[in-house]
Amino acid sequence: MIDDPATVTALLRQMEGQLPIPALATTALVRTLRKSGIEIASTRSVQIEQILYLGDEGGIACGITFPGQADNAVVVSLTHLRVQSNHPLAKAVRAYQSERTRKLVRDR
Repeated sequence: MIDDPATVTALLRQMEGQLPIPALATTALVRTLRKSGIEIASTRSVQIEQILYLGDEGGIACGITFPGQADNAVVVSLTHLRVQSNHPLAKAVRAYQSERTRKLVRDR
């Protein structure tokens, strides 16, 4: 099992209570978005508007929007977003991301 169900449930509830959440896209996500025709600067904030749980295989996913691009919205893994360090959930999100990434690498 990749995700701890209790931890994920608690984080999902906390995140839903804080929506929308400002975040930054990772460099890899910015590259992927640009290939899909979505122009975004690597330093530009996105908004997490929706939280989804895609099961143990998919993990926590986020529906994100881009300021100034109302017609563009995508769903991405939480592991490809960086919640700003001053956000109340930043520490919990980073802990989830680190643990999930560690387990995915281990299980390869």
